[in-house]
Amino acid sequence: MAEYIPKFSYDGMVDYREIAPAAKFAGAIECFWINSQTGPGGAHRVLPDGCADIIFSRGSGMASLEAVGPMTRYRDFTLPPGNQIVGVRFRPGMWTSHLGIPGDRITDGILPLDALWGVRAQRLLERLSDAVTVEQCVQIFAASLPAEQPSSPVQRAIAWMERRHGCVRTDELAGHAGIGERQFRRVCLERTGLTPKLLARILRFRHAVSRVPQHTGAFAGLALDCGYYDQAHFINEFHDFAGRAPSEFLR
Repeated sequence: MAEYIPKFSYDGMVDYREIAPAAKFAGAIECFWINSQTGPGGAHRVLPDGCADIIFSRGSGMASLEAVGPMTRYRDFTLPPGNQIVGVRFRPGMWTSHLGIPGDRITDGILPLDALWGVRAQRLLERLSDAVTVEQCVQIFAASLPAEQPSSPVQRAIAWMERRHGCVRTDELAGHAGIGERQFRRVCLERTGLTPKLLARILRFRHAVSRVPQHTGAFAGLALDCGYYDQAHFINEFHDFAGRAPSEFLR
């Protein structure tokens, strides 16, 4: 399961849930997730997490199926009343083969899935639109995805970086992948849509976000625990990726 809820509301009510993938998908898919607007429409801030998603959205007689690339900073969305979203969240470096596009082509972007999958996406949208419950949508998504393939050395290095919450050196990553640093940077950008340095920052930030709600008092200790130089470094990263200070995030 994910370490934190990447969508939070500051206007309106949201029912957010995650569903763990079957074992055959666990290396590539972090989770399936459901986001329902249960109250009046509201604004929602989405934080970068290094992942990419396929998102099915329906409401007010409309339905869409989109591919959402990795983000380099936060983005605000407004969800109308009654809107339902069902998503597949792919782990960093594990989604380009599923979407069929190099990672850096969709960074900070949103594309209609049929632009990538053609008829396959149109048929999937039809099946999802006919589903009665969001749980059925998750089952349809799972049935539409091929079984996981053996990971490459670069993907294994990226997975190791993810497990260490980004607290790694680029030479260590390249060494894990068995290639030079310059080549690793190029392949990482193709696989994840992010440079190794930026992906590491985002993964470290994501881990920090997961710990903020349980933290009280000053953030100096938490900053050091999460691999930041000091509290000022920690707060600056929060402003870059969340658009607010940790204390504002808590409120």
